[in-house]
Amino acid sequence: MEAPEDQARKMQADADERIRQYQDLRRDVESMHITAKSADKSVTVTVAPGGAVTDLQLSQQAMRHGPGNLAALIMSTMAEAGAEAARQMAERVSTLTGPKIDVMGLVQARLPELDPLDGKPGGKDARS
Repeated sequence: MEAPEDQARKMQADADERIRQYQDLRRDVESMHITAKSADKSVTVTVAPGGAVTDLQLSQQAMRHGPGNLAALIMSTMAEAGAEAARQMAERVSTLTGPKIDVMGLVQARLPELDPLDGKPGGKDARS
């Protein structure tokens, strides 16, 4: 059996390691930016971890889509980037929580299904 002093040192070392891991996570999150491109590469959207758009680029080709289609293309590309940001965050957080909490499952349950043909949210298999 371990002496109380040894147990206390081990607990302190474990706590210090957990704090270091959370600090690393915070640094990773602060520097994380996810970029998605539309299927035709005419729309590029970059988001921060919370899904906030940090950059939007439209090519000359994007202008040929017309206002309605371009708006839909921008929205679907934003959704794709936001979903990928959420997945990457969940993956990173799950390294700290371990198998006790299904972080990926929780996130996946909240993400919209994208139509495999056009990449738009709200395909026939979309979750509500």
